[in-house]
Amino acid sequence: MIQKKDTSKVFIIGTFFLLISIFLAVAIVYERNKKENDRVIKINLDTNVEENLNWKFSTKTNIIDAKIGQIYKIDFNVENYSSKETSGRAVYEVKPDFIKKYFVEIDCFCYKKQTLLPSEKSTYTITFYIDPKIISDLKASDIKDINISYTFLNT
Repeated sequence: MIQKKDTSKVFIIGTFFLLISIFLAVAIVYERNKKENDRVIKINLDTNVEENLNWKFSTKTNIIDAKIGQIYKIDFNVENYSSKETSGRAVYEVKPDFIKKYFVEIDCFCYKKQTLLPSEKSTYTITFYIDPKIISDLKASDIKDINISYTFLNT
């Protein structure tokens, strides 16, 4: 009878320490992931217009300190300086190249042909986030800056 009580105490104490160990391990993993998810990547936005398209293309925000996984919406201002209706389509380039798969655009003006009347001004937006999968990519672990260049081409 005494041995059964002693075995039960050892089992209870062992279970207690096992639960404490599991709790601590989960807390450590959570804190590590929390730090990674709070990681900020500086996004440098560059705007350009093809030489034969007489437009001004700019944004008020050229630099964004983007938290991984957070959604951002950026406005771009466009103005047609020509005396006729003109159209353009924007393309973009992400540097370094391998980061493009983590730059997720939810909505972008660059998917559609844009037409402006003479002297017309307009505002176009992009909505995007940095995919949290970037955290597990060892190649991206040292990335602190992403350069994104948007260029309007005459169509």
